[in-house]
Amino acid sequence: MTALRALAVGIVVLHLVRPVLADCPPDCVGGGKVAATDCLVEFAGIPTSDEGCTDGNPSCDMDGVVNGVCTFPVSVCINVSGDPRCTVHGLSGPPLVRPARSAVGQELSRALAALDPTQPGCTAPGLHVPLTATLKGVSQSVARLSIVATAGSKRDRNKLTLTCRPSPAAPSLAGVVGPIFEARCSLPACHNGAPGGVGPVLAGPDVHAALVGVPAMNVPSLMLVLPGSVAQSYLARKILGKRISDRTARMPQGCPGGAAPGGCLTDAETAAIISWIQTVAPDN
Repeated sequence: MTALRALAVGIVVLHLVRPVLADCPPDCVGGGKVAATDCLVEFAGIPTSDEGCTDGNPSCDMDGVVNGVCTFPVSVCINVSGDPRCTVHGLSGPPLVRPARSAVGQELSRALAALDPTQPGCTAPGLHVPLTATLKGVSQSVARLSIVATAGSKRDRNKLTLTCRPSPAAPSLAGVVGPIFEARCSLPACHNGAPGGVGPVLAGPDVHAALVGVPAMNVPSLMLVLPGSVAQSYLARKILGKRISDRTARMPQGCPGGAAPGGCLTDAETAAIISWIQTVAPDN
């Protein structure tokens, strides 16, 4: 079979299996159950509407870095044309994403609100699902979203489930955790080593030596960072706001919801630090 003929056969087979959609990649999948309305919302960039990923796995995490968050390469497309089963087009408004309290849902809602609901369109690839961080360490996080699109009296109800799992590897101190410290903590009158600042110094090449295996000044029975033990690491307690026995403030000071000079830690940044404490080697 010539190369040209093989290409022609492949195109025919692809056309029979799935219509080629001009406004949605050909691998789009629907998350609804009613064929007549399933084109109102479809998902691109993922093979199914229920996907899992390990933090840092380049096959499913867009940044390919162990950093406390999985960035799924998913786009959400609306008003998908070219599907002969679907006869409804033109949304009455942006799709409704629930639960409203979900940070992942809020991220998706903002992206969908930027699209024209009457026209075909897709959000940019990338939904961020941070790991869950507690004094027990980091654990998998599951974002379960409901996305409902309405066109007149017709509705397309979709489910999207994204599961982020921890990596057995530690986030890089130099590449991931250190820059978080510098942005959020190493500020004037804070942990930058300048006159009037406070310890420990969380900037420069000596952060590991300043934290790992070093007794906390206010609670000498705890190490600032005890490798492998989040609960017994004073730094973890301070950024999580849990079991702070000396009754000092959660860090960064003023968080959450306050006016911290460098801003509060995001869920992903908190997960990255906790993951580093949980998996850090004594010399990493």
